[in-house]
Amino acid sequence: MATQLSHLESLGERPNVIIQVAPYRLAENRPLSHPVTLLTLPNRALVGYTETLQRGYLEQDIETVARWVDRYDRLQVDALSQPDSLAMIREARKELDHA
Repeated sequence: MATQLSHLESLGERPNVIIQVAPYRLAENRPLSHPVTLLTLPNRALVGYTETLQRGYLEQDIETVARWVDRYDRLQVDALSQPDSLAMIREARKELDHA
C-alpha cells in the first residue's frame, strides 16, 4: 500500500491532476452508496454508470443523473483540498513505512 500511496503523491504533483481525499467522517452522510462514473457525451448529454456485485448500470434518466451530479459536487466541496489531501496521503505512507 505504501507504493500505491507514493504513486498517488507523484500523480498529485502533476499540473493536470487533482486529487482530493474524502475523510471517513463524510461517510456518515453517504452521498453516494456505490462508485459512480459520470460522463458528458459529445452532445453534452450526461450519463452515469455504477455497479454492484451483481451487475453494472448505465443510467440515462436525466433526473437520476442530475441527482448523482449534485451529490458528487457536494462530496467534492466537502473533501479535503489538494494540498491537505496530499499531506494526508504522505502521512499515511510515512505511517506504513514505520510499521
